[in-house]
Amino acid sequence: MAYASAVALTVVEINRAGKSVTEDLVAPTATHGNKFVNDGRTLLRVKNGGAVPITVTIDVPATLDGQAVADLTVTIAATGNVDGLDFQDIGPFPVSFNQSDGYVWPVCSAVADILIGAYRLPKL
Repeated sequence: MAYASAVALTVVEINRAGKSVTEDLVAPTATHGNKFVNDGRTLLRVKNGGAVPITVTIDVPATLDGQAVADLTVTIAATGNVDGLDFQDIGPFPVSFNQSDGYVWPVCSAVADILIGAYRLPKL
């Protein structure tokens, strides 16, 4: 996949007055995934409305002692999961997850019946 072609998500600011958990969710992009600006307070929200689990892979461009750090993979359960694992928040992400331009790059293993969004937590 080509990171440069990933479709940018608009980061939604969460405030102390509250925010709908489904507001501003969009369908993920199949071809090259998505990306969002990250300042260390940003998280990815994923809702699986499909009948099978999916995997969200977060590309980690970091190295440690010259070795690549493994990408983060998170399984999102099929819709109707009794533990609520069909709707998850992933993150917030430390800036070590950022690509060189400050974006985090998530890719979903499937896009049908999936919704995603990027949300920034308020400063303390």
